[in-house]
Amino acid sequence: MYETERLAIELAKQEIDIKNIVVNQVVFPDPTSPCKKCDARRKMQDKYLTQIQEIYDDFHITVNPMLDSEVRGIDNLKMFGGLLFNGFTPEWEKK
Repeated sequence: MYETERLAIELAKQEIDIKNIVVNQVVFPDPTSPCKKCDARRKMQDKYLTQIQEIYDDFHITVNPMLDSEVRGIDNLKMFGGLLFNGFTPEWEKK
């Protein structure tokens, strides 16, 4: 939160307009496979996501999931680009 706020302020000082914020590494616990640590992490993240939505309500906010591996290679870059432009929907919500 603080890093985002400082960055937004510094960019504004340089007259660089931003309208998009990307939140990376958000946990989306699978409800069919309970995980206490995953649920606890998401609960903490929800607090920050709510703050981001309240503070930056006029920004386009993209929430990306925590991935299983680093984004390397053309195929993974294309997949990540799709997340940036199309957003993320967990598999269990697509049904």
